[in-house]
Amino acid sequence: MDKHFEIIASFGKKIHFKKGNILFFQGEKAKKILILLSGKVRIYKVNARGFELTLHTLTHTNFIAEMPVFEGIEYPANAICEQDCEICVLDFEKFKKLCIENGEVGFLLLTSLIGKIRILENFIRQKSLDLKSRLLSFLLENEEKLQSLKQKEIAVILNLPPESLSRFLKELKQKELICTNKGKIIILDKEKIQNLIKCF
Repeated sequence: MDKHFEIIASFGKKIHFKKGNILFFQGEKAKKILILLSGKVRIYKVNARGFELTLHTLTHTNFIAEMPVFEGIEYPANAICEQDCEICVLDFEKFKKLCIENGEVGFLLLTSLIGKIRILENFIRQKSLDLKSRLLSFLLENEEKLQSLKQKEIAVILNLPPESLSRFLKELKQKELICTNKGKIIILDKEKIQNLIKCF
């Protein structure tokens, strides 16, 4: 863990959450600084049809939804533990004092906020693409992670119905652009995939 996260965690309370536990719901007032020390947390919304729209998945060590806490507003989305998690819960006033007294802690927060902006920009860009383009772009941008991602997880990240993902992957296999090994995706021809994206 980054030494500055260790400093912050020493002022807060460490709480263990089980997989499937909800950290907060959209509409709840954001009052505490939350830091993910271990595990994985998914941020999502639920649309009018009850379909979950994944905004981002956070891994340790990371701030969780720090922006609404600073703005004093309600959480704009829900958060669920995708794995067993350890989370540091810190009083906002204590954290503000830490940021004032320790420039490195303030810089850590700034870095996190910039990262969240990049995530939002990428989310908007992905939403502007059609389904096939989103999948192809995701495969190229996350090639190193593909061996650790299940197809079900990819469907959740891209907000695709699993059956649509399976159909797209089958098409890519037939074109010999990818293959799969024990359910994990392997890219065979990056150049052709890049050309396909340009055509959409």
